[in-house]
Amino acid sequence: MATRNAIFRNCFVFGVLLFCTTADVFALTASGTSITNSATVNYDVNSIPQTAKESNTAAFVVDNKVDLTVTTNDGAIVQVTPGATAQVLTYVVKNTGNTIQDFSLTAPDAAAGAFAETETFNATNVHIFVESGAHVGYLDTEDTATYIDQLAAGAEIKVYVVANIPLAQIDADVSSFDLVAQVAAGTTTGSKGADITSDDVGTADNSTTIQIVFADGAGSADAAKDGKHSSRDGYKCVSSKLTIAKTTTVISDPFSSSNPKAIPGAVVEHVITVSNGAGGADATNITITDDLTAQDANIAFLATGYAADSGINVTAPIIGNNINLTNASDSDEGSFGSNTVTVTGITLTAGQSAIVKFKVTIK
Repeated sequence: MATRNAIFRNCFVFGVLLFCTTADVFALTASGTSITNSATVNYDVNSIPQTAKESNTAAFVVDNKVDLTVTTNDGAIVQVTPGATAQVLTYVVKNTGNTIQDFSLTAPDAAAGAFAETETFNATNVHIFVESGAHVGYLDTEDTATYIDQLAAGAEIKVYVVANIPLAQIDADVSSFDLVAQVAAGTTTGSKGADITSDDVGTADNSTTIQIVFADGAGSADAAKDGKHSSRDGYKCVSSKLTIAKTTTVISDPFSSSNPKAIPGAVVEHVITVSNGAGGADATNITITDDLTAQDANIAFLATGYAADSGINVTAPIIGNNINLTNASDSDEGSFGSNTVTVTGITLTAGQSAIVKFKVTIK
Protein backbone atom coordinates (compact mmCIF):
# COMPACT_ATOMS: atom_id res chain seq x y z
CA MET A 1 0.00 0.00 0.00
CA ALA A 2 1.27 3.53 -0.82
CA THR A 3 2.55 5.78 1.96
CA ARG A 4 -0.37 6.87 4.01
CA ASN A 5 -1.07 10.33 5.41
CA ALA A 6 -1.17 10.92 9.12
CA ILE A 7 -4.53 10.12 10.67
CA PHE A 8 -5.42 12.01 13.82
CA ARG A 9 -7.62 10.46 16.43
CA ASN A 10 -9.13 13.79 17.36
CA CYS A 11 -10.62 14.02 13.87
CA PHE A 12 -12.66 10.92 14.68
CA VAL A 13 -13.54 12.36 18.08
CA PHE A 14 -14.69 15.57 16.40
CA GLY A 15 -16.96 13.59 14.12
CA VAL A 16 -18.58 11.88 17.09
CA LEU A 17 -19.07 15.14 18.93
CA LEU A 18 -20.56 16.76 15.85
CA PHE A 19 -23.09 13.97 15.60
CA CYS A 20 -24.03 14.30 19.28
CA THR A 21 -24.41 18.07 18.98
CA THR A 22 -26.78 17.65 16.06
CA ALA A 23 -28.97 15.39 18.15
CA ASP A 24 -29.09 17.91 21.03
CA VAL A 25 -28.37 21.31 19.54
CA PHE A 26 -28.95 23.20 22.79
CA ALA A 27 -26.59 21.20 25.00
CA LEU A 28 -23.40 22.96 26.05
CA THR A 29 -20.35 21.10 27.25
CA ALA A 30 -20.21 21.58 31.01
CA SER A 31 -17.40 23.62 32.49
CA GLY A 32 -14.76 21.47 34.12
CA THR A 33 -15.13 18.75 31.51
CA SER A 34 -11.67 17.35 30.72
CA ILE A 35 -10.99 17.07 26.98
CA THR A 36 -8.08 14.74 26.10
CA ASN A 37 -6.83 13.39 22.76
CA SER A 38 -3.73 12.22 20.96
CA ALA A 39 -2.60 11.76 17.38
CA THR A 40 -1.46 8.60 15.54
CA VAL A 41 0.94 8.59 12.60
CA ASN A 42 1.03 5.57 10.29
CA TYR A 43 3.86 5.41 7.76
CA ASP A 44 5.89 3.09 5.47
CA VAL A 45 9.62 2.63 4.99
CA ASN A 46 10.60 1.02 1.68
CA SER A 47 6.93 0.15 1.20
CA ILE A 48 6.93 -1.75 4.49
CA PRO A 49 4.38 -0.52 7.03
CA GLN A 50 6.06 0.53 10.21
CA THR A 51 4.81 0.57 13.77
CA ALA A 52 2.44 3.51 14.26
CA LYS A 53 3.74 6.45 16.26
CA GLU A 54 1.63 7.90 19.07
CA SER A 55 1.81 11.53 20.12
CA ASN A 56 1.60 12.65 23.69
CA THR A 57 -1.90 13.13 25.13
CA ALA A 58 -3.03 16.75 25.04
CA ALA A 59 -5.58 17.89 27.64
CA PHE A 60 -7.56 20.94 28.67
CA VAL A 61 -10.64 21.67 30.80
CA VAL A 62 -13.71 23.45 29.49
CA ASP A 63 -14.07 26.95 30.91
CA ASN A 64 -17.17 28.56 32.45
CA LYS A 65 -19.20 30.45 29.87
CA VAL A 66 -21.36 32.76 32.01
CA ASP A 67 -24.52 33.64 30.12
CA LEU A 68 -28.07 34.38 31.26
CA THR A 69 -31.27 36.06 30.19
CA VAL A 70 -33.96 37.84 32.16
CA THR A 71 -37.29 38.31 30.39
CA THR A 72 -40.59 39.85 31.39
CA ASN A 73 -43.24 37.15 31.58
CA ASP A 74 -46.20 39.56 31.62
CA GLY A 75 -47.45 40.22 28.11
CA ALA A 76 -48.48 43.77 28.98
CA ILE A 77 -48.12 46.22 31.82
CA VAL A 78 -49.85 44.88 34.94
CA GLN A 79 -53.04 46.74 35.82
CA VAL A 80 -53.53 47.53 39.51
CA THR A 81 -55.91 49.45 41.77
CA PRO A 82 -54.69 52.29 44.01
CA GLY A 83 -54.41 50.96 47.56
CA ALA A 84 -53.88 47.35 46.44
CA THR A 85 -51.21 45.34 48.27
CA ALA A 86 -48.92 42.46 47.23
CA GLN A 87 -49.23 43.16 43.50
CA VAL A 88 -47.08 40.85 41.36
CA LEU A 89 -44.75 41.33 38.39
CA THR A 90 -43.48 38.08 36.85
CA TYR A 91 -40.10 37.53 35.19
CA VAL A 92 -38.18 34.50 33.90
CA VAL A 93 -34.46 34.00 34.56
CA LYS A 94 -32.68 31.46 32.35
CA ASN A 95 -29.17 30.10 32.73
CA THR A 96 -27.88 29.98 29.16
CA GLY A 97 -24.30 29.25 30.22
CA ASN A 98 -22.63 25.87 30.76
CA THR A 99 -22.35 25.78 34.56
CA ILE A 100 -24.71 25.40 37.51
CA GLN A 101 -24.98 28.90 39.01
CA ASP A 102 -26.61 30.83 41.81
CA PHE A 103 -28.05 34.26 40.99
CA SER A 104 -28.48 37.33 43.17
CA LEU A 105 -31.60 39.40 42.47
CA THR A 106 -32.32 43.11 42.75
CA ALA A 107 -35.22 45.25 41.50
CA PRO A 108 -34.29 48.92 41.22
CA ASP A 109 -36.92 51.48 40.25
CA ALA A 110 -36.82 52.10 36.52
CA ALA A 111 -36.27 55.65 35.33
CA ALA A 112 -38.45 55.04 32.28
CA GLY A 113 -41.80 53.29 32.27
CA ALA A 114 -42.28 49.70 31.14
CA PHE A 115 -43.98 48.95 27.82
CA ALA A 116 -43.28 52.50 26.55
CA GLU A 117 -45.35 54.04 29.36
CA THR A 118 -44.34 57.15 31.30
CA GLU A 119 -43.04 56.61 34.84
CA THR A 120 -45.01 58.64 37.42
CA PHE A 121 -44.58 57.02 40.87
CA ASN A 122 -42.76 54.36 42.88
CA ALA A 123 -44.59 51.37 44.29
CA THR A 124 -43.72 50.63 47.93
CA ASN A 125 -42.75 47.70 50.16
CA VAL A 126 -40.95 46.00 47.27
CA HIS A 127 -39.79 42.38 47.65
CA ILE A 128 -38.36 39.71 45.33
CA PHE A 129 -39.30 36.03 45.55
CA VAL A 130 -38.34 32.96 43.53
CA GLU A 131 -40.86 30.37 42.35
CA SER A 132 -40.69 27.23 44.52
CA GLY A 133 -42.30 25.02 41.88
CA ALA A 134 -44.88 23.61 44.27
CA HIS A 135 -47.77 25.39 42.53
CA VAL A 136 -48.09 27.65 39.51
CA GLY A 137 -48.07 31.39 40.23
CA TYR A 138 -46.97 33.45 43.20
CA LEU A 139 -48.05 32.18 46.61
CA ASP A 140 -46.70 34.03 49.63
CA THR A 141 -46.67 30.86 51.76
CA GLU A 142 -44.57 28.89 49.26
CA ASP A 143 -42.47 31.27 47.19
CA THR A 144 -40.18 32.64 49.87
CA ALA A 145 -36.63 32.31 48.46
CA THR A 146 -34.94 35.62 47.72
CA TYR A 147 -32.17 34.35 45.41
CA ILE A 148 -31.89 31.65 42.75
CA ASP A 149 -30.18 28.54 44.09
CA GLN A 150 -28.27 26.09 41.89
CA LEU A 151 -29.90 26.80 38.52
CA ALA A 152 -28.70 24.18 36.07
CA ALA A 153 -27.30 25.09 32.67
CA GLY A 154 -30.20 25.46 30.25
CA ALA A 155 -32.78 25.69 33.05
CA GLU A 156 -35.09 28.64 33.78
CA ILE A 157 -37.17 29.77 36.74
CA LYS A 158 -39.81 32.41 37.47
CA VAL A 159 -39.08 35.34 39.74
CA TYR A 160 -41.70 37.66 41.26
CA VAL A 161 -41.44 41.31 42.21
CA VAL A 162 -44.15 42.00 44.79
CA ALA A 163 -45.11 45.55 45.85
CA ASN A 164 -47.87 47.75 47.25
CA ILE A 165 -49.64 50.53 45.35
CA PRO A 166 -50.13 53.75 47.34
CA LEU A 167 -53.76 54.75 47.81
CA ALA A 168 -53.01 58.29 46.61
CA GLN A 169 -52.26 57.18 43.04
CA ILE A 170 -54.72 58.01 40.28
CA ASP A 171 -55.81 56.44 37.03
CA ALA A 172 -52.99 55.85 34.50
CA ASP A 173 -50.14 56.29 37.03
CA VAL A 174 -47.19 53.99 36.22
CA SER A 175 -44.46 52.40 38.35
CA SER A 176 -41.76 50.20 36.78
CA PHE A 177 -38.93 47.95 37.95
CA ASP A 178 -35.88 46.38 36.32
CA LEU A 179 -35.27 42.87 37.62
CA VAL A 180 -31.49 42.39 37.61
CA ALA A 181 -30.01 38.90 37.96
CA GLN A 182 -26.31 38.76 38.93
CA VAL A 183 -24.38 35.51 38.49
CA ALA A 184 -22.99 33.97 41.67
CA ALA A 185 -20.99 30.87 42.47
CA GLY A 186 -23.25 27.82 42.55
CA THR A 187 -21.24 25.64 44.87
CA THR A 188 -23.52 24.72 47.79
CA THR A 189 -27.22 23.93 47.77
CA GLY A 190 -29.18 26.10 50.20
CA SER A 191 -26.51 28.79 50.52
CA LYS A 192 -25.98 31.59 48.02
CA GLY A 193 -22.51 31.73 46.57
CA ALA A 194 -20.50 34.91 46.25
CA ASP A 195 -21.36 37.20 43.35
CA ILE A 196 -19.04 36.82 40.37
CA THR A 197 -18.23 40.39 39.40
CA SER A 198 -15.30 39.91 36.99
CA ASP A 199 -14.13 37.34 34.47
CA ASP A 200 -10.82 36.09 33.09
CA VAL A 201 -10.98 37.57 29.61
CA GLY A 202 -7.96 39.76 30.35
CA THR A 203 -5.72 36.89 31.50
CA ALA A 204 -3.84 34.22 29.55
CA ASP A 205 -5.56 30.92 28.92
CA ASN A 206 -4.79 28.19 31.44
CA SER A 207 -5.63 24.73 30.16
CA THR A 208 -5.77 23.19 33.64
CA THR A 209 -8.00 25.79 35.33
CA ILE A 210 -11.69 26.58 34.86
CA GLN A 211 -11.67 30.20 33.79
CA ILE A 212 -14.70 32.48 33.64
CA VAL A 213 -15.88 34.23 30.49
CA PHE A 214 -18.83 36.65 30.58
CA ALA A 215 -20.95 36.13 27.46
CA ASP A 216 -24.20 37.85 28.47
CA GLY A 217 -25.90 40.55 26.42
CA ALA A 218 -27.07 43.97 27.55
CA GLY A 219 -30.37 44.14 29.45
CA SER A 220 -32.76 46.93 30.31
CA ALA A 221 -30.51 48.17 33.13
CA ASP A 222 -27.08 46.59 32.57
CA ALA A 223 -24.32 46.40 29.98
CA ALA A 224 -23.17 43.43 27.92
CA LYS A 225 -20.57 41.03 29.33
CA ASP A 226 -20.97 42.10 32.96
CA GLY A 227 -22.26 38.86 34.46
CA LYS A 228 -25.77 40.30 34.72
CA HIS A 229 -28.95 40.62 32.73
CA SER A 230 -32.14 42.56 33.31
CA SER A 231 -35.64 43.16 32.03
CA ARG A 232 -38.31 45.78 32.76
CA ASP A 233 -41.91 45.33 33.87
CA GLY A 234 -44.38 47.62 35.59
CA TYR A 235 -47.71 48.49 37.14
CA LYS A 236 -50.36 50.81 35.71
CA CYS A 237 -53.13 52.13 37.91
CA VAL A 238 -56.66 51.67 36.67
CA SER A 239 -59.14 53.63 38.73
CA SER A 240 -62.36 55.55 38.42
CA LYS A 241 -62.12 59.15 37.27
CA LEU A 242 -64.45 60.74 39.75
CA THR A 243 -65.08 64.47 39.83
CA ILE A 244 -67.30 66.15 42.43
CA ALA A 245 -68.96 69.52 42.05
CA LYS A 246 -71.35 71.40 44.32
CA THR A 247 -73.50 74.40 43.50
CA THR A 248 -76.10 76.43 45.44
CA THR A 249 -79.07 78.32 44.05
CA VAL A 250 -81.48 80.59 45.90
CA ILE A 251 -84.97 79.20 45.23
CA SER A 252 -87.12 81.73 47.07
CA ASP A 253 -87.12 84.46 49.67
CA PRO A 254 -89.98 85.83 51.85
CA PHE A 255 -90.39 89.07 49.89
CA SER A 256 -89.71 88.50 46.19
CA SER A 257 -91.27 86.09 43.73
CA SER A 258 -88.58 86.76 41.14
CA ASN A 259 -84.82 87.09 41.49
CA PRO A 260 -84.84 85.82 45.11
CA LYS A 261 -81.96 86.76 47.34
CA ALA A 262 -80.05 84.89 50.07
CA ILE A 263 -81.63 86.66 53.00
CA PRO A 264 -82.94 85.18 56.28
CA GLY A 265 -86.00 83.08 55.47
CA ALA A 266 -84.79 82.29 51.92
CA VAL A 267 -84.65 78.72 50.61
CA VAL A 268 -81.37 77.61 49.00
CA GLU A 269 -81.01 74.41 47.00
CA HIS A 270 -77.71 72.51 47.19
CA VAL A 271 -76.79 70.34 44.18
CA ILE A 272 -73.96 67.79 44.35
CA THR A 273 -72.85 66.17 41.08
CA VAL A 274 -70.53 63.17 41.02
CA SER A 275 -69.24 62.02 37.62
CA ASN A 276 -67.03 59.14 36.47
CA GLY A 277 -65.02 60.25 33.44
CA ALA A 278 -64.59 58.36 30.20
CA GLY A 279 -62.22 55.42 30.45
CA GLY A 280 -62.44 55.17 34.22
CA ALA A 281 -63.00 51.95 36.12
CA ASP A 282 -66.36 51.34 37.76
CA ALA A 283 -66.80 53.25 41.02
CA THR A 284 -68.91 51.15 43.36
CA ASN A 285 -70.38 51.56 46.83
CA ILE A 286 -70.40 55.35 46.47
CA THR A 287 -71.62 57.25 49.52
CA ILE A 288 -72.24 61.00 49.31
CA THR A 289 -72.35 62.95 52.57
CA ASP A 290 -72.83 66.63 53.30
CA ASP A 291 -72.38 67.63 56.95
CA LEU A 292 -74.28 70.82 57.82
CA THR A 293 -73.02 71.03 61.40
CA ALA A 294 -70.48 73.79 60.78
CA GLN A 295 -73.28 76.07 59.52
CA ASP A 296 -75.93 74.98 62.03
CA ALA A 297 -76.23 78.49 63.41
CA ASN A 298 -76.97 79.90 59.97
CA ILE A 299 -79.00 77.32 58.04
CA ALA A 300 -81.51 74.54 58.68
CA PHE A 301 -82.22 71.45 56.58
CA LEU A 302 -85.63 71.71 54.90
CA ALA A 303 -87.25 68.39 55.78
CA THR A 304 -90.10 68.88 53.28
CA GLY A 305 -87.90 70.13 50.47
CA TYR A 306 -89.42 67.82 47.82
CA ALA A 307 -92.33 66.12 49.56
CA ALA A 308 -93.60 65.39 53.05
CA ASP A 309 -90.69 63.95 55.07
CA SER A 310 -88.62 63.89 51.89
CA GLY A 311 -85.87 66.47 51.82
CA ILE A 312 -83.49 64.64 49.47
CA ASN A 313 -83.78 64.23 45.69
CA VAL A 314 -81.55 61.90 43.65
CA THR A 315 -80.90 61.13 40.00
CA ALA A 316 -78.53 58.18 39.74
CA PRO A 317 -78.12 54.82 37.99
CA ILE A 318 -80.04 52.02 39.71
CA ILE A 319 -81.82 54.46 42.05
CA GLY A 320 -83.69 56.27 39.29
CA ASN A 321 -84.38 59.70 37.81
CA ASN A 322 -85.58 62.56 40.01
CA ILE A 323 -86.40 60.27 42.94
CA ASN A 324 -87.44 61.78 46.29
CA LEU A 325 -85.89 59.99 49.27
CA THR A 326 -87.17 60.08 52.82
CA ASN A 327 -85.25 61.72 55.62
CA ALA A 328 -85.48 58.64 57.83
CA SER A 329 -82.83 55.95 57.86
CA ASP A 330 -84.97 53.31 56.19
CA SER A 331 -85.11 51.13 53.08
CA ASP A 332 -84.25 53.86 50.58
CA GLU A 333 -80.74 55.17 49.93
CA GLY A 334 -81.15 58.59 51.56
CA SER A 335 -81.21 59.82 55.13
CA PHE A 336 -80.78 62.92 57.25
CA GLY A 337 -79.36 62.36 60.71
CA SER A 338 -76.85 64.05 63.01
CA ASN A 339 -77.28 67.14 60.84
CA THR A 340 -75.84 65.29 57.82
CA VAL A 341 -77.34 64.45 54.43
CA THR A 342 -76.31 60.95 53.31
CA VAL A 343 -76.99 59.06 50.08
CA THR A 344 -75.64 55.52 49.57
CA GLY A 345 -75.82 52.65 47.06
CA ILE A 346 -74.54 54.46 43.97
CA THR A 347 -72.46 52.77 41.27
CA LEU A 348 -71.03 54.76 38.37
CA THR A 349 -69.48 53.21 35.30
CA ALA A 350 -67.34 55.30 32.94
CA GLY A 351 -69.29 58.26 31.64
CA GLN A 352 -72.08 58.10 34.24
CA SER A 353 -73.10 60.74 36.79
CA ALA A 354 -75.21 61.03 39.94
CA ILE A 355 -76.96 64.14 41.24
CA VAL A 356 -78.02 64.68 44.87
CA LYS A 357 -80.17 67.68 45.86
CA PHE A 358 -81.43 69.04 49.16
CA LYS A 359 -82.71 72.38 50.41
CA VAL A 360 -81.96 74.55 53.43
CA THR A 361 -83.48 77.71 54.86
CA ILE A 362 -81.38 80.64 55.97
CA LYS A 363 -81.95 81.47 59.64
